[in-house]
Amino acid sequence: MWEISQETTVAAAHQLRFAPGEGERLHGHNWRIKAVVRARELDKSGFVLDFNWLGKTLRDLVEPYEHVFLNELSPFDDLNPTAENIARVVADNLAVKVDDERVHVARVEVWENDTCCATYFRA
Repeated sequence: MWEISQETTVAAAHQLRFAPGEGERLHGHNWRIKAVVRARELDKSGFVLDFNWLGKTLRDLVEPYEHVFLNELSPFDDLNPTAENIARVVADNLAVKVDDERVHVARVEVWENDTCCATYFRA
């Protein structure tokens, strides 16, 4: 089994619902988003996936989040834009582009800052 990862960053604001205190106020983060992909076998080039392709694909998925108020974007206009929910949305959207019989998005980590991270694991 092999595992590779790629990261990107996004500066975006959110306002948490049902979170009294600071989280309920409009605030922003420099989010660090890390995708981890696994494969039981390598492709003919010896890759799980090409790092550049994975990085571009991840970036393209999160680019709409750059410098916006997440609460105004689907699905976060209905779904609370917590780090946990962002991780799941990114993981599921990335899996649509990546997953096949050989490769699987294993998890996505979303870091709000240097000490707070939420991880969504895909079965």
